[in-house]
Amino acid sequence: MTIKRIAYSIFCVLLIFPGTINLQGQVRDFQSWWELELNKKISGRLELEGELEQRFKNNSLQYSRTLLTLGASYDLGDFLTLGGGVRSILLMNREQSLRSRYRSHLDLTANYDLSGVAFSLRTRLQYGFEDFLALPDFSLNSLVNRNRLKATYHIFGTKFDGFALVESFHGSGTGPRWITYALRYSAGARYSPSFRSRFSLRYILEDEFNLADPRQFHILVLGYAYNF
Repeated sequence: MTIKRIAYSIFCVLLIFPGTINLQGQVRDFQSWWELELNKKISGRLELEGELEQRFKNNSLQYSRTLLTLGASYDLGDFLTLGGGVRSILLMNREQSLRSRYRSHLDLTANYDLSGVAFSLRTRLQYGFEDFLALPDFSLNSLVNRNRLKATYHIFGTKFDGFALVESFHGSGTGPRWITYALRYSAGARYSPSFRSRFSLRYILEDEFNLADPRQFHILVLGYAYNF
């Protein structure tokens, strides 16, 4: 119990890592995302994961990007899970041309149940690059730290779950200083018609700050997940 409390305290400190915060974005946009998630249990502790996302911007009228993520997670026992993966991104840039991007990530997640509510705290180290075959330079501008606190509650006797989360984004600024540059808040519901499949609907409010041109996003996300 003591180890769990220490781990959660560390995660909470990371989640609210300080920065001068201006929660009013200069540019606002309503977006819509569509997600398809496939999961395969390999053993009692190892799980393979795949996710396809389609995002639209400019009041959901313009194509933004397509994301394909492949990853795996391993249950370390007790309450910790180690995960990682790679992501391919096809996006529309400001010149209205398609560009490719790639990311890799490493996750450490702590899970804890309290009075019927499932809490999870995840810290993610994310590295972004443009050329898949290029050697990584691991510069600060390519590294992002994301910390997420999530709470999920299953409505007893039904097939519905409700959840809420807050996530912080940390990276380098114009100089070598490490800053907090975005906060993401989300709430939603999930419906599981069977043990293997699940539908989800959630709303995201994302605020940027400590940037030259901060933005604010209102996002509606519809998702479907299937477990093999």
